[in-house]
Amino acid sequence: MKAKYTRQVTIFLILFLSFGLSHCGFKKVATKTSAEIFYDAAPTIDSEDDVELAEQASLGFLKMLEGFYLQNPKDKLTLVSLTRSYAGYAYGFTENELLAAKGSNGPEYKKALARANRFYGRAKRYGLELLNLLPGMNDAENSTLDEFQGALNNLGASEVENLFWIGFAWGNYLNFNKDSVEAIATLPRVEAIMKRVIELDSSYYYGGPYLFMGAIYGSRPKLLGGNPPLAKENFEKAIAVTDGKNLMAKVTEAQFYAVQTQDLTLYKNLLNQVLSGDAAALPQIRLMNELAKIRAKILLDKKTLFFTQAKK
Repeated sequence: MKAKYTRQVTIFLILFLSFGLSHCGFKKVATKTSAEIFYDAAPTIDSEDDVELAEQASLGFLKMLEGFYLQNPKDKLTLVSLTRSYAGYAYGFTENELLAAKGSNGPEYKKALARANRFYGRAKRYGLELLNLLPGMNDAENSTLDEFQGALNNLGASEVENLFWIGFAWGNYLNFNKDSVEAIATLPRVEAIMKRVIELDSSYYYGGPYLFMGAIYGSRPKLLGGNPPLAKENFEKAIAVTDGKNLMAKVTEAQFYAVQTQDLTLYKNLLNQVLSGDAAALPQIRLMNELAKIRAKILLDKKTLFFTQAKK
């Protein structure tokens, strides 16, 4: 016992002296280690089957990560965790609240709208900080599009995770700021990021890159770059990656492609498939599948808001 205690003290002293007796340096090491633990723990939230528990845990998770960020703002692991967690919370929980309140324009809707925009804004901010730390991507926002694309082309498979969550956060922020000319002007960069992810690993996060591109092409009118055939193609690829086990892919196809093409039959078929689907078929994303089922029910209940023929 004494020898073990002596070893622990020795290790502590080595760490302490290695950082020049710096309290700040020691805190940075401690927070970096904690951030790694939180990063490794993320799959436990993804696989959670209790939506309420996952939501409560996610909020505490976010504030802890922000504490780590304050101590070590250049840590890539902390930044990608913050980017993913803020964007994921807004996408999964807040957007469901927003859809549930859609059509009322009351205080609940306005609150959910403001919260989604705020959380996506934070996700985008952390994502851009992370982007500027990637090789050749410093000052990425101010580079020309050609320079931006060239730097992206030099990034390899080791950056897929970072690029995906940066693009996911940035793109969803733009979706909530369509009235901002300045924000929409950056859309080609977001598309470039996600296309690079597809080149490097199209199956990442259970078909996430294809799902994202399908939503991009399906959420805009044709005059602003919307493309129903491309949206459909990307959604089909996203669904194929998991053989239909990622239920959110079908929900998103219904929400964007079916609405854009005003195909009410497809809309109802896709959403009913989700409601009858097995959320546990892909345990790694059980939470997303549970949230997809909730969203499918909301969208079916709200179909008259999206389809004129459903009002008859």
